[in-house]
Amino acid sequence: MFNKLRKTWFTLTSTVDIREGVVIRNPKNLHTGKNVMIDAYSMLHCGGYSWSDGKGCINIGDNVYIGPQCVLFGAGEISIGNHVLISPGVVITSHQHSYRIHKVPMRKQETRFDKVTIYDNVWIGANATILPGVKIYEGSIVAAGAVVNKDVPPYTMVGGVPAKKIKDIKRR
Repeated sequence: MFNKLRKTWFTLTSTVDIREGVVIRNPKNLHTGKNVMIDAYSMLHCGGYSWSDGKGCINIGDNVYIGPQCVLFGAGEISIGNHVLISPGVVITSHQHSYRIHKVPMRKQETRFDKVTIYDNVWIGANATILPGVKIYEGSIVAAGAVVNKDVPPYTMVGGVPAKKIKDIKRR
């Protein structure tokens, strides 16, 4: 399966390097720029299924690295800018289940979809989690293991659970 997907993928674009064990669900909803690497055993779920009303996609800019064992759930849309580094084990999700009705099992609750936007020149550290609706603005860094549930201003480093500002990043 992997070899078939890889061969098909390189027919579409020769500037995307997809490594061993990568799974892309609904690849027609994946749009990539130039010089993109998706490292081993990552999973990109590009939406487009009945449970998401056929919506969702993952858009990846130029010069982007997605580290090994990352999981991107794009049913609510994920947009990744240029020159972005996504370290190993990162989870980015643009949808989540509701939990408001206590008598209804979690799996049967309403699903909320909300676009995640990662702007240019961002670094997301290993095993960080980015939740629905978050915008990570240009030049920012998300520390390893952080859980980001709010927007990250430009040129800011955040970390922790939930993620909070650690410091401003000097522009040069």
